[in-house]
Amino acid sequence: MATLFRLSALAYLSPPSAAATGIRTQPVSAVARWDPSADADASAARQLEIEPLDASNARLLDAVHPRRWTDPSPPEVYDLVVIGAGAGGLVSAKQAARRGARSCLISEALAGGDCLNALLRSARAVREVRRAEEFGVRLSAPPAVDFAAFESWQKHVPAVMQRLRAKRAQIAPADSHEGTNAAGADVYQGRGRFTGRNTVEVNGKVLRFRKAVIATGGRAALPPIPGLETAPFLTNANLFNLDSLPPRLAVLGAGAVALEIAHAFSAFGSAVTVLARS
Repeated sequence: MATLFRLSALAYLSPPSAAATGIRTQPVSAVARWDPSADADASAARQLEIEPLDASNARLLDAVHPRRWTDPSPPEVYDLVVIGAGAGGLVSAKQAARRGARSCLISEALAGGDCLNALLRSARAVREVRRAEEFGVRLSAPPAVDFAAFESWQKHVPAVMQRLRAKRAQIAPADSHEGTNAAGADVYQGRGRFTGRNTVEVNGKVLRFRKAVIATGGRAALPPIPGLETAPFLTNANLFNLDSLPPRLAVLGAGAVALEIAHAFSAFGSAVTVLARS
């Protein structure tokens, strides 16, 4: 399993109002919602590497990649254009707008970064329960991990991955297009392409800018290991889509995030092997 995660803890300053900054905010039109019961929506979600399209993931996508988003009409020139809507891109576009600049954010995939906190909290709970006898508490049976049973969520006993998706959807508005718009920055949903020294094109619209920030982040790189490309590997893009606990898991890499993943899945019951370079 190859993993690469982007974690961020961001502290935002209290934004002044749009009137105070003189910034014209992008009007937010009625946004089509993602429908978990629609096959077309489920297929589109898979293209964004989001599965399953349950209620929580639909809420997530409504915030960070609306089903249909209306781009604004670009002004004559932006003070700042930001390509990429991860942690760095969001901060750049929002904070520039809060300080009076005319800024915009270009988001091709999902706005926001990845967060492991919900997964790690469940793993810590399992480990704490297993240590109960150290505190004089005896269990009648070993703790069982409900990793992804969909019916448990309906009974208000959240499985590990369902809880993760619910928590991720709960915090998604902080990274939403509407949240960025409310901070005073315009949002374009599409792929940006530089067409000149001070121009970028997105969805057929040409944006002129004085400064630009490229904050497109990174993707998991596949090491040159024979057979890896045909193996059922996971990355940061699809780890959260797991619907069953893997009985065995190999983690390629021994950095902080890799070890967090290894410890979490070991706590859940997977037989985990960490492979590190010498």
